Amino acid sequence: MHKRLSISLLGALVAAMGSATAADYGPEALGQELTPMGAIKAGNEAGTIPPWSGKWQGPPPHIDYDGRYNPDPYPDDEVLYTISVDNMEEYAEVLGPGQKALLRTYPETYRIHVYPTRRDFRRPELVYKNVRRNAEEARLTNDGLTLEGAYGGVAFPIPDNGLEVVYNILTSSAPWFIEAPQVSRFKHANGSVTRSEVFLKVYNPYARGDDREGWEDGDVFSYSLSEERAPPRNAGRITLSSNTYDNSGTPRDAWQFDPGTRRVRKTPDVQFDYPVPQGPRVVDEQNGFNGSPERFDWKLVGKREMVVPFHNYRLESRDLSYDDFIVTEGHPDPQYIRHELRRVWIVEGTLKEDLRHVYGKRRFYVEEDSWHKVMGDMYDTRGELWRVSFDGMIYAYDAEGYYNNVSIYQDLTSRAYSIEKLNNEAAIGTRLNRREPLPGEFSPAGLRRAGG
Repeated sequence: MHKRLSISLLGALVAAMGSATAADYGPEALGQELTPMGAIKAGNEAGTIPPWSGKWQGPPPHIDYDGRYNPDPYPDDEVLYTISVDNMEEYAEVLGPGQKALLRTYPETYRIHVYPTRRDFRRPELVYKNVRRNAEEARLTNDGLTLEGAYGGVAFPIPDNGLEVVYNILTSSAPWFIEAPQVSRFKHANGSVTRSEVFLKVYNPYARGDDREGWEDGDVFSYSLSEERAPPRNAGRITLSSNTYDNSGTPRDAWQFDPGTRRVRKTPDVQFDYPVPQGPRVVDEQNGFNGSPERFDWKLVGKREMVVPFHNYRLESRDLSYDDFIVTEGHPDPQYIRHELRRVWIVEGTLKEDLRHVYGKRRFYVEEDSWHKVMGDMYDTRGELWRVSFDGMIYAYDAEGYYNNVSIYQDLTSRAYSIEKLNNEAAIGTRLNRREPLPGEFSPAGLRRAGG
């Protein structure tokens, strides 16, 4: 394997990608030139991105998986090369503005460790069947606020525009049922740390099975129950939310159980740029992006090869504590974060003139095999780069698909950051697709029962 990339090779590989769009392929290419999920099946000419093999579904044969957490399938991989402020110009074409800003802002401590690119996992055939049908039938109506004709997988495997890529982020979830202890560490600019913990349950009927004919446009695609366990002042507070793909007719609803009053009440409009206490971010940044895309005009910038976080199993390592990740100032300890050279779709959202949001522009980097957003660059309303986010992607064995296991949010202005959804000190980590939802579990009445 190459230990580093030369400047000439960087230019060649980026030129080879150009800005490939859906015009290059039709639905018949799925499973042929493209993988069943719409990624380019071939590797690159330089050999630094391999062809997609899809040889493993579920736990690889060499993994002893006991269902408690996801062991690293590539434990013997070594770092191919490390990018620092001293050599970043050699790799400029495969870095985003946010990565370059982090390298310049923290020249002594920030590093990007690049490992071999791996493309070995596949989804179940049922998912591929759904995706093939989505390629023919999925459509956006109501000025892009309503998704119709999609079910059971990514909506637009061969996207035509930026808004379709955004809906691919929203429909890329592999698990249909999630139970997860999630711990956050929010390190402030003065070095103090806010610790928080929730237990999350999510039911995603959209991602489930092949009951396509029973799926009605506008139905709830995802329910979540989030029980706060720390800090102590919030312990016992539970929030229920429901989300649809019809952002014009049936937008998000939310209710909250207050342990003090022991009452359930409808919550106010908690979406878009509503700030959250876990870190330097807003509500619609959770899980890469969520909620309605209506406040931005979305442009498909293109597709290119970039060094991005991927296969970050080490963030679940039982050999590490939560606080091991936050020993550095301004960013989590980079020695634990794996990057790979991968092809990503780049989509840019610009705030509409008549609407408000704390971000004036945001740029998402969406990895081709998983359709998950793996990086984000957020700009303020003056056009200045403000925040950078990373989502650590793994192939989750129970769900037989990619899952966002840890998220990182970094504020370049305040120099605060958070690392969220950790579970490496938990006896049992995230459990996916292990059980059916109980009757009424994800309802206001079920919320009241959950509160005791």
